[in-house]
Amino acid sequence: MKTLKLLLIFIILVLLPILYVALDSNDHKKEIRIAIGSKVDAYTEYAQEYAKEFQKEGISLKLIETKGSVEAQEKLLKGEVDFAFVQGGTEEEGILALANIMLEPIWIFYKGQKISDLKSLKGKRIAICEKGSGIYPVTRELLALVGITGFNSRFEHLPSSQAYEALKNNEIDAMFYIASADAPFLKRLMIMENVHLMHFDASESYKQFFVKEDKHFETVTLYENAFDMKRHIPKRHYKLLAKNTLLATYTASDEMVRLMLKIANSVHRKVGVFHKENQFPNELSLKVKQHQASKLYFREKTNYYENNFSFWIAQSLNKLHDYTLRFIFPLVALFAFFIEVVIPAMNLYGQRKINHWYDKVNQIDNRIATIDLQHAKERREKLKKILAEIRGTDDIAAKHMADFYTLQNQIVNILDALEKRIKTLHQGHKTF
Repeated sequence: MKTLKLLLIFIILVLLPILYVALDSNDHKKEIRIAIGSKVDAYTEYAQEYAKEFQKEGISLKLIETKGSVEAQEKLLKGEVDFAFVQGGTEEEGILALANIMLEPIWIFYKGQKISDLKSLKGKRIAICEKGSGIYPVTRELLALVGITGFNSRFEHLPSSQAYEALKNNEIDAMFYIASADAPFLKRLMIMENVHLMHFDASESYKQFFVKEDKHFETVTLYENAFDMKRHIPKRHYKLLAKNTLLATYTASDEMVRLMLKIANSVHRKVGVFHKENQFPNELSLKVKQHQASKLYFREKTNYYENNFSFWIAQSLNKLHDYTLRFIFPLVALFAFFIEVVIPAMNLYGQRKINHWYDKVNQIDNRIATIDLQHAKERREKLKKILAEIRGTDDIAAKHMADFYTLQNQIVNILDALEKRIKTLHQGHKTF
């Protein structure tokens, strides 16, 4: 019997947790999808880095190309993708933010004569990108701010690659492009002949204006030679407006969100052209609801299990740990309290009841041989009531049953003695 108990304890404490970890750590999606913009954006390169890291965890990352941020969010909300890159300022209600992952400046390239500011674009042919992209709403907002609309200027809804060709062939005068400094397509624009980058001299003014509208822009500086030191590109420094880009989801599990954030951290924490090391990812100024797992991640970016086990085993151990703290320990504590406090208290209560009856019975049993007839009858009635009370009791613990029945036997014996005394006294009265 002792061996069987030890075996059961071993199974409960060792084998079952191991079996749980083995099954749970393998119970996750083996393929996830992320919505990216067009292939000329930096998102593709970043997503490919993500894919390499996901592969280490046994997950395939599928890249879903979209027209841009707006379409990417539509796919999120429809459940067609698990994650998406979303440009700040285009966030849709309903998506869940994971973190800001990079800054993407607004690059305005123009051809020919010098264009000093946004107002100078009035009456021009402007590529504001196709509908569904993240560039489109931001561009319309900036142009509307200075009074430029589709009525006084010509808007072309072209993807970035087509806008590039149109600018090259003098079919448009300017194009808007939002991308990080790492976007490969950006380097082609920077070296295009007779094409210039607009300098946002009043970038701080734009930023402050939008703050009042509860909209957030950053200002960044692109310094001379930042792209190519030998070819002297660019030849001067530029002030630019920039938007945060965030990772978002809608249906991803807590564990998958945490893994995505850990991978995003390894990809984006490095120093960039416009940010310092470890500046990204971050949870600052998110405009949509933050995923609960993201909040937990930024509260505790790593833990003991993740430092010593693979990611999925660590998540299973964390869940087992939490389950133990929330349920097992309280149950053990409750059981211990019951064993150590409740049962002894019940036993004490039962013993006190028996002792109380014993005290009453002992008082009645005192000097029976010398009492008169009236007192003998009174004691008999009291004793019968006590016996009835005892026999009507059903909450005596098994531990006290011996004393319980001994007491009843004692009462019966005392009742016999009282009956004899009463009978003797009756016979004495008759004789008298």
